[in-house]
Amino acid sequence: MTRIQLSFALSAPLDEQLMNRIRDVYGTYGILKIQAESDGRNLMVEYDATRFSAKDVEAALARAGLPLDQRSI
Repeated sequence: MTRIQLSFALSAPLDEQLMNRIRDVYGTYGILKIQAESDGRNLMVEYDATRFSAKDVEAALARAGLPLDQRSI
């Protein structure tokens, strides 16, 4: 397994509804960790690179309805 971490900026701060959506994404096989930064406008996602590409992770977050602003490399 190759663990990769990506940061994503959100266009809206996290609220309870978005936290529930994060929980749903966390159940995706290959997503290892999702951590909200203290400002509530950034997420760090750790994933298994043997299962996902960065675009796959971004697509999974977008499908869940998370308001992605940009990915920070």
